[in-house]
Amino acid sequence: MIAYRLLSNDDFDSLHECFLLAFSDYEVDMGMSREQFRQRLTRDGARLDLTAAAFDDERMIGFCINGLGQWQGKTTAYDGGAAVIPGYRGRGVGKEMLTFVEGKLKEAGAFQYLLEVLTSNVPAATLYRKLGFTDTRTLAVLRSSTRISAANDFSIRRLENPDWQLFQTFWDGYPSWQNSTEAVDRVINERIIVGAYANDECAGYGVVFIPSANLMQLAVAPNHRRRGIGSAILASLETSEPLKINNVDQDLKGSLAFYEANGYKQVLSQYEMIKILHAK
Repeated sequence: MIAYRLLSNDDFDSLHECFLLAFSDYEVDMGMSREQFRQRLTRDGARLDLTAAAFDDERMIGFCINGLGQWQGKTTAYDGGAAVIPGYRGRGVGKEMLTFVEGKLKEAGAFQYLLEVLTSNVPAATLYRKLGFTDTRTLAVLRSSTRISAANDFSIRRLENPDWQLFQTFWDGYPSWQNSTEAVDRVINERIIVGAYANDECAGYGVVFIPSANLMQLAVAPNHRRRGIGSAILASLETSEPLKINNVDQDLKGSLAFYEANGYKQVLSQYEMIKILHAK
């Protein structure tokens, strides 16, 4: 009989093991060390006491990792990854696990439940919609096979204390949960922030999550665009390999064109979905 319960710190290693097995046949490479997994959970604001898992006797066979924080001004639970290992799929485990954890998230004060799912993962997207989730945005996943070679006529400086009030004036949209300002602040020891300066005026900035080389944010002030600043920021954040760029709003055509001009191509897309847990 399959049983469901919330986790504790003692379950961390079992969760990591189950995560690797459950995502072993995923379209995106999800392989990561124990430390990289811990860093990912920190970035996402995950809480094991709000993370549900399914067990067959003592064996963890599925999980739903959850964080809790503010999203668009509301207390929000975030599904940072939900999966079931091969051999147990198609038996309703995912549905029962989500139903179980929703009650716990309500008790924790979550107004809404946020997640992303690959558009190609039709069974999962269909399940989420049946459970009451609605699409909010479609997000692009981009990759490149070549490093950027960009002329740099600007001063690129490492920043320790981001000026979010200023940086948000550079935005055309808003980042996903994993790339939000709150996520950047949660991984203060695992991220690099740079600013591009023209005549001592900050004209743009970028943030990279070091463990997985994920670009979390990049934006250029509207009056400084089309001068190569964004490309210079990208080049300054790259190390030995091109960056990974996840969850760019597909409605931001200018941003997608910028990344394409710098050698990045869209390889996948995700639906961002929300379910309201509490009546207003």
